[in-house]
Amino acid sequence: MTLRYAELQCRTHYSFLRGASHPAELVERANELGLEAIAITDLDGVYGIPKAFAASREHPGAKLIVGSELTVLGEGLPAAGWGLTLLARDRAGYGLLCRLITASRADKPKGEAGISWEALTQLLERPESRGLFAIPRVPLGEEVPTRFYRELKDRFAERLYLPVSRFLDGLDRERVARSVKLGAELGAPLVATNDVHFHVPERRALQDALTATRHLCPLAEAGRRLFPNGERYLKAPARMAELFRDLPEAVENTVKIAEACRFSPAELRYRYPSEWIPAGETAQSYLTRLTWQGAERRYGGPPPEDVRRQLEHELRLVEELQFADYFLTIWEIVEFARSRDILCQGRGSAANSAICYCLGITAVDPVRMKLLFERFLSAERGEPPDIDVDFEHDRREEVIQHVYSRYGRERAGMVSAIITYRTRSTLRDLSKALGLQPETAATSPLFEKLAAELKGFPRHLSIHSGGFTLSADPLIETVPIEPARMEGRTIVQWDKEDLAVIGLLKVDLLALGMLTALHKTLALVQDSRGTPLTLATIPAEDPPTYEMIRHADTVGVFQIESRAQMSMLPRLLPKTFYDLVVQVAIVRPGPIVGQMVHPYLRRRRGQEPVVYPHPALEPILGRTLGVPLFQEQVMKIAIVLADFTPGEADELRRAIGAWRSTGSIEKVGRRLMDGLLASGLPREWVDRIFLQIQGFSEYGFPESHAASFALLAYASSYLKCHYPAEFACALLNSQPMGFYSPHTIIEDAARHGVKILPLHPNRSDWDCTLEAGALRVGLRVVRGLGEAAARRVVEERGRAPFRNLSDFLSRTELGFGVLQALAMGEAFACFGFDQRQALWEILAGRALAGSAVPAPDAQLELFAGTPDREAPRLFAPLTDYQAIQSDYRSYGLSVRGHPMGALRALLGKRIPPTTTQAAKQVVTGRYLRLAGLVIVRQRPPTAKGTVFATLEDETGFLDLLLHKEVHERYGEIFAESPFILVAGEIQRDGNSVNLIVKKLERLALPDSARLDVGSRDFH
Repeated sequence: MTLRYAELQCRTHYSFLRGASHPAELVERANELGLEAIAITDLDGVYGIPKAFAASREHPGAKLIVGSELTVLGEGLPAAGWGLTLLARDRAGYGLLCRLITASRADKPKGEAGISWEALTQLLERPESRGLFAIPRVPLGEEVPTRFYRELKDRFAERLYLPVSRFLDGLDRERVARSVKLGAELGAPLVATNDVHFHVPERRALQDALTATRHLCPLAEAGRRLFPNGERYLKAPARMAELFRDLPEAVENTVKIAEACRFSPAELRYRYPSEWIPAGETAQSYLTRLTWQGAERRYGGPPPEDVRRQLEHELRLVEELQFADYFLTIWEIVEFARSRDILCQGRGSAANSAICYCLGITAVDPVRMKLLFERFLSAERGEPPDIDVDFEHDRREEVIQHVYSRYGRERAGMVSAIITYRTRSTLRDLSKALGLQPETAATSPLFEKLAAELKGFPRHLSIHSGGFTLSADPLIETVPIEPARMEGRTIVQWDKEDLAVIGLLKVDLLALGMLTALHKTLALVQDSRGTPLTLATIPAEDPPTYEMIRHADTVGVFQIESRAQMSMLPRLLPKTFYDLVVQVAIVRPGPIVGQMVHPYLRRRRGQEPVVYPHPALEPILGRTLGVPLFQEQVMKIAIVLADFTPGEADELRRAIGAWRSTGSIEKVGRRLMDGLLASGLPREWVDRIFLQIQGFSEYGFPESHAASFALLAYASSYLKCHYPAEFACALLNSQPMGFYSPHTIIEDAARHGVKILPLHPNRSDWDCTLEAGALRVGLRVVRGLGEAAARRVVEERGRAPFRNLSDFLSRTELGFGVLQALAMGEAFACFGFDQRQALWEILAGRALAGSAVPAPDAQLELFAGTPDREAPRLFAPLTDYQAIQSDYRSYGLSVRGHPMGALRALLGKRIPPTTTQAAKQVVTGRYLRLAGLVIVRQRPPTAKGTVFATLEDETGFLDLLLHKEVHERYGEIFAESPFILVAGEIQRDGNSVNLIVKKLERLALPDSARLDVGSRDFH
């Protein structure tokens, strides 16, 4: 006789610190043990179902049952709640389960759940409840009054089962007797369960550590919070039959329930919202009409023949795969943004689609760029496309709330992100749980074992940067929705990988700071110069713009402003838009690891011939000089020379993307190599290109993505070149964003001839502004001053200008910290006070305000400073460096000049006279000493221990390169010292200049000369 058993209560690690096994581990183990079925019943959620479903397709022996254990709250129930496991019999029952979970999470703090008895029973009145089995917990003692069980019996009838468990902990007799007695009273059958929390006994130690972590106590103090033994693991049917030989029906009922549960996640198909499609139109007909109308606008009339063919091909495929609703949804969101004057632009693989281009979702013409549509969508893949759209970062919330408003909270939810245990969080939590010091935890064998097991476990739920999933039907019947920590946001319980497993569509509404800065720049150009300018009307291929780019004069521009990009620009020397596409893509780990960078540069300079081993390669690799820089090129090579279909080529691309984690691309990679060799390509070339392809697994750009970003890189470069004041002003008003701090943006603008005006209580707004071409610093830079308080200052000033310091203080009522920052930033110079005098007056005023003694008439003139009369000087003035230092403490920047200029005057010959600008003029190999401020520190994983930095002074920047041994020798000084003295050799590569650092030391400053300045380190 074959023994049969189904485990109906299993918690995975998605019960968040309450389970010690991955969903896949439980499914695989159930399959190994020959279980009839396994139910995944995480606490108040279905977080682990997609991964369990994926594993069940690989291991179909044990049927997957979907369920959850709800925490039920109510008067008469335990304060911590009462557990009720619900299992989905059918699709309707699963939908109700999702509604119940949503109700349990609604209006609760992040991470908490519990459905009231009243809400539970009300929802169970719905007819869909017939699609659920119920297994309530039967705790020892009398914590749960019998009336609750009776009401459940009335609701579920024969679908209510009472659990019996034997954990060999000395309490089994009492535990089983309690369930048997209650079952007899209710007429409810028993069902065996092991209340599984881990798939094998060896995980018991990790389960205990997670419990201690959840209770914020070390294991030694956890006591009865821990399970008394390790019995809550998956057991074989024979073992369960042995444990319940006196209650065989309890084991048999597990199989009875499993056979009745017919629901599978494969049934989760949903319709995209389409109620706003015009009457008489289908989604496909409406999309087709909008696409051809858009094509007329894009091309100024009927589109060219090659565009027409591409559009027809794409529209046929969209209809075949039934994705028209998806395209229309994205189009509607983009149209809403444009109706609100919110800049937006699609990016990523969507830029490969001519439909997206004609709908105005993307800005790159994929036909003219010869981009491959199958990189975006293919029939063989059969998966939904992925369209990412960037919006202005300070206005994206308007778009998000529009989506919620248009589709409703029951039909729209943002995608979750699962925060998993990494090295630092593992060390923190496990060391506390084990009672170890973090410094020595790694020496413990137990810690090492548990840390390996804990890797990748979910720690808590977060929110995706911009992913949304939408549905025409109630989304909360497909996946539960819960509140996010951010106000006004609700999220589904699955992340983007989970959605892909289930086959649900996702839209990405992303935030991009550069779009904000570009919009503000264009508005300032219009306001200050009367020049109407849009992204679409920026002149193309502007020679002065490319001249600026070739000199790496790109502080603040999009994508090509980083240290690595600025180092590459003088080597690549972009002259055209496509050069910018290459520039954006080439400074990435993929091309670097794939050894593509140097061959491309040598061929571009004419130092190496461009050779194509096969004539078919020239049309594919011609624009990149025979070097494959983009994913689409690899796909085209596979199609043309290895007989891949477009869909199979995309499978190759996906396999390459997974190479890093799997270690190989298995049969698809071998097929590519065999196909290339069969086409007559030499083995040496095939091996080299395979190495280059492997580099893409380290993160490489698709050509469409690089082109989308290059558009913004060019637009921002053009505006910086021709409107430096407006561009700098917009950058400052768009912070936080970009690569550089406001002080670097200010210094760069000044080097470009922009006059910088100091903060002024009667002229500065919250934002920085332009005054007759000069840039006036805004109140936003004042440390400690919030926007609301700053706008109250501006509003009060609007009633009447501030007459003097006394008037300012009495009418603004700002806190002392903000007043101190304003005083020491010399904001009150317009009232006749320098920094120290202004602070003295403020302190004296506070003292008088707190005194009960009437002030004599003489002291009423304390704040006599006015714009027309300078107050008597009581203190020695600050030196130039002290004034800059004080500005940085108050604002994080100074309009007086770069601190290195003042330090040269302060320290004299202790600072080498060589500047960064002078260093760039000397020949390769010249040994130099110079000093400066470190504003960037980087250690790329592809650099084999080499560290890079950017040194700034009053004349500009110089790149530093520290080889591993030099960094190890001077690492502490390098990491902790803002100002450094460096010595080394100049290295030139074309027009790119680096200093190879040999020696490094702190720039000796007196304690009083410390500067509070930030840098971008190791990002």
